[in-house]
Amino acid sequence: MPEPTRRRDPVSPYDPTGIDDGKGGIPIGARRPALKATAWISLVVIAIAIAALAWRTLERQAVDRAYADGVEALAAGRVEAARIAFDRVVEKRPRWAAAWRQRGYAAANPEQAIEDFTRAIALDAGDADAFAARGRAWILARQPKKAIADFDRALALGASGGSDAATVARWRADRGRSHVEAGDPAAALADLQFAAQALDAPEDHRQYALALATTGDWPGARTAYDRAVAPGSQPLWLGERALVLMRLGDDDAAGVDLVRCAQLDPSCAGTFGPRAGQLARELGRDPPPGAR
Repeated sequence: MPEPTRRRDPVSPYDPTGIDDGKGGIPIGARRPALKATAWISLVVIAIAIAALAWRTLERQAVDRAYADGVEALAAGRVEAARIAFDRVVEKRPRWAAAWRQRGYAAANPEQAIEDFTRAIALDAGDADAFAARGRAWILARQPKKAIADFDRALALGASGGSDAATVARWRADRGRSHVEAGDPAAALADLQFAAQALDAPEDHRQYALALATTGDWPGARTAYDRAVAPGSQPLWLGERALVLMRLGDDDAAGVDLVRCAQLDPSCAGTFGPRAGQLARELGRDPPPGAR
């Protein structure tokens, strides 16, 4: 009976029965059990890495979706929903400056908004929109001097960053309003005039008229009021213009404005009637129609 063939060791790196390890050859699966373990460990590590990458991708997509939902909710006026969405965003990505700015727009009060805008600015000191947004919040919080500083910064950044003309005009209008509320209407005139000319909106002409009247420029105030009230404006603006007309000695036109104002808004009679009557007495003239 022939002797069984004994398995030979591989003798060549090209031997198909083994894997070259620099020492001749090792039969596959015969003398290197660690090889299988290493291969499995590698596969597990790769699988974990792929799973982690997939999870991070899904998480990033969820955060991006929450951000988009927040922006959409803000545009639709659903402020509470927007706030909830941005809460999720900043929880997952606390260093996303734009998310803090957007959450500030959805704030329930000026103080909360200021905190969010300040956080956005700390993360991105070049965000002109965040400075302007915080400036508006300072106005609402009745701290106009801080608002002026923020609008100064927003306008400087906007000039270097290429902000569009309408945005710059709006920021200048807001800075002018800040000067008025800080008790310095003269400092507001250049900004308010620029905004009125650039935007040609009734409210901007009215803000400019108020500042001119406060500085005693009655002819300029009348012109600005004429532009403000022409497109079917707020009734109370007629009462404001009536007082300017009285300063200019045009009591007949002032009476027309006072009567028309009261017809359109009954509260006008109680607001501007007594003021017009008091002004007429100070000027030594008979009160015009509509005055008390």
